[in-house]
Amino acid sequence: MCGGTIIGKRTILTAAHCLDGRFGDFERIKIYFGAVDKSKSTETGQQIVIVEAGSYVIHEDWNLGKMSNDIALIKLPTDLEFNQYIQPAKLPKPNSLHVDKNAIVSGWGRVKGFVTTEHLQYTKVKTISNEKCKRIFNFDMKFLSHWLCVAPNEKRTCKGDSGGPLAERNPDGSSTVIGIVSFKTSLCSAKVPTIFTRVSYFLNWIAQHTNES
Repeated sequence: MCGGTIIGKRTILTAAHCLDGRFGDFERIKIYFGAVDKSKSTETGQQIVIVEAGSYVIHEDWNLGKMSNDIALIKLPTDLEFNQYIQPAKLPKPNSLHVDKNAIVSGWGRVKGFVTTEHLQYTKVKTISNEKCKRIFNFDMKFLSHWLCVAPNEKRTCKGDSGGPLAERNPDGSSTVIGIVSFKTSLCSAKVPTIFTRVSYFLNWIAQHTNES
């Protein structure tokens, strides 16, 4: 289970580690759109699209050992129809740093007690600078500039949230996706920051692999 973000009528933004095969080979990808409760197929606004494995692009420099370039795109076979339940997120401006910003992270990852959930979860978080993150996030890996951190939070991301969005709400009610859930050094711990892939760093790469504006 992974999350993703609609960024165009045929394009979903997600994490490379969700699609690189380390969780096993798959023939198809089942994608839920407009869903809050995945267990209710008759839920108003919910749509399910099946895409063939291989209908995606993983960043060519994705490196699991370094957790670098953890970004991928899924290509849909037909256009999505946008409505009140299904809307694309905007992409951030180039070179946006997003320091000390309020944001929302969402997904169907494990919740309290590490149980899975069929209900979409979300929580408000605050981004922090890479310098502050380095001080809190004490580990041996090289800290990469295309990572984006949020402060440790009692309501944390967990397994199953990978690939999902870190988004800022705009005054007009739309959302801008600024990060992609990537990893934590301590699984599901509320005591360490969550590391996201910084979307603004990859705008050129996204543009190269999609014809959508």
